[in-house]
Amino acid sequence: MYWGGIAAIPFFGLIVLFYLVRWQRGYTDLSMFEVDQIHYAGIYPVIGWVLHYLPFIAMGRVTYVHHYYPALYFAILTAGFVVDFTTRKWRRDVQWAFSMVLYAAVTGLFWYFRAICFGMTGPHAQYAHLKWFNSWRMTD
Repeated sequence: MYWGGIAAIPFFGLIVLFYLVRWQRGYTDLSMFEVDQIHYAGIYPVIGWVLHYLPFIAMGRVTYVHHYYPALYFAILTAGFVVDFTTRKWRRDVQWAFSMVLYAAVTGLFWYFRAICFGMTGPHAQYAHLKWFNSWRMTD
């Protein structure tokens, strides 16, 4: 969910930019409820992400993954908003199917990387499959 949350931040920016340009050109695509939804459910989590992430960009020392977890919470909220807002006009059964695919992907990735959450015991060679990229330091 980390990558999905981080990807949702610029995607949210594109959504806002798209509707701002359309609003400037005189289109009325959004109701007042939808504007409020963007404001409260979209902009505030992005502001929360920025306020939690910004100190660690400026930090001059080593930062570990637990430093980024508060920002991740707001990125996940933004991801939920982006998925909800972009699928709001889809048919209900298509929305449900898309949600189930996302749910299965999140559950499957959690199960795949469960050893990181529950603790790695035994020889490190049995966890070599968790290293997707050369830059990851999983068991080295």
